[in-house]
Amino acid sequence: MLGTAQLLMGIPILIYPDGCGRWLASAYKEDVLIRSMGYLWLVAAVLVLFENARVGTDVEGLVRLMAWATVIKCLMLCWCPQQLMRIREKIYGNRVNRMMGIAACIMGTLFLAAAVHLKNAP
Repeated sequence: MLGTAQLLMGIPILIYPDGCGRWLASAYKEDVLIRSMGYLWLVAAVLVLFENARVGTDVEGLVRLMAWATVIKCLMLCWCPQQLMRIREKIYGNRVNRMMGIAACIMGTLFLAAAVHLKNAP
């Protein structure tokens, strides 16, 4: 799911960064939307960690590490979304650029490759 979401955001940012930047800026102002997305991703991350939450150096362990990072980020989105948005602006700035799209596409591809690897694992 995370790989698909990364690609769904990364490709439009890569192709049309200005329009996506305007859309993201308007979406970040919607408190209910941000909290709802945080809650949905929190549920997905907790489901990944439900059976085994141990982080390791194999593919499964790295996916769990990303699930833990998602849990922390989503808790912040649920409890204090505007604080997380201010942190995001300090790190990335107000402008969306193609490098963000490239990074999102790379992460999305890696997550999808991990999903294929885990599906084929014994």
